[in-house]
Amino acid sequence: MSDRYRITARGVVRGKASGPALVSSEGISFLGDLDIGTGRVVNRTHQIEGRRVAGTVLVLPHSVGSAGAWRFLYQMQVHGTHPVAIVQNSLPDSSLVQGAILGGIPIVCEPEVDVTTSIRSGDMVDVDGDAGLVTVRPAVPAESP
Repeated sequence: MSDRYRITARGVVRGKASGPALVSSEGISFLGDLDIGTGRVVNRTHQIEGRRVAGTVLVLPHSVGSAGAWRFLYQMQVHGTHPVAIVQNSLPDSSLVQGAILGGIPIVCEPEVDVTTSIRSGDMVDVDGDAGLVTVRPAVPAESP
């Protein structure tokens, strides 16, 4: 598919951002799975271990709640290692929302489709937290030699 498509969701944190998708079928904890200084997933058992979330639209089924998640997400924004937006299937935990508000990182959730299967890593994604809209431009598959 080469045409863009839209997914209606629930806007949780206002703002607009665009970037390449980084998709995980596993939830993530901002208080232990990520390194603040590099933006890398450091949990050795996580599906996207070693990948950088910096500059991406992070697409998850859910976040793993923690009272300190807001500080980690906000500090990632201060260091420039944060995802530019977060798209989740379920409602994010309140601490993550607090960090996103402080860091100006849009979040949308409860989409009309499962975003972890309808968006692929590398797709270009525009997130509109004001309208609760996700626009996806699928990555062009590599041509066969």
